[in-house]
Amino acid sequence: MDTLDPAEIARIERDHCLHHEAGIDWQAADLAFVFGNRVAAGAMAGAAASLFRRGLVPRILVSGGLTPGGAEPEADVIAANLRAAGVPDAALLLERRATNTGENVAFSLPILAEAGLLGARRVICIGLFCTGRRYAMTLHRHWPGPEKRCHAVEYGPVRRGTWHLDPAARARVLGEVAKVPLYLAAGFIEEWP
Repeated sequence: MDTLDPAEIARIERDHCLHHEAGIDWQAADLAFVFGNRVAAGAMAGAAASLFRRGLVPRILVSGGLTPGGAEPEADVIAANLRAAGVPDAALLLERRATNTGENVAFSLPILAEAGLLGARRVICIGLFCTGRRYAMTLHRHWPGPEKRCHAVEYGPVRRGTWHLDPAARARVLGEVAKVPLYLAAGFIEEWP
């Protein structure tokens, strides 16, 4: 396994593995946008439920359709975890068709419009640790208006500071880093401040 330079590891974590800590200076957001994922459904729901219980988001949109090996849409799996964590149905919006990140956003916009949330000022993107930048850039491409923050969910060996030590985690993170310039060139995502 090639060794990554510590400066490169720090750059990847700073630029791609975004996590904006919910500190005392945070202003509440209008919405948490949870990008569907089956491997970390419990952790994703836990992150969103924590923000909801702390009064940092009043609504949670969960987007994700059927994926290979899944019997139900990712949105339903995550929503079941949210309900178990005490989030009421009235706070949930579900998008059940998306099979990729672009669809997560594109298919969610009509749901947000119907809920009167397209004018949201702040949105918190909740997703896997290694995909924060790409999620925010995808959201920005399709919905540039709101201020965006990222709440990263760590899972298995994909963790801040140690991902580069595990071959599978390293491949996952480096694969995500490699997608960004390709997706920018294809117009799937847009630079985000």
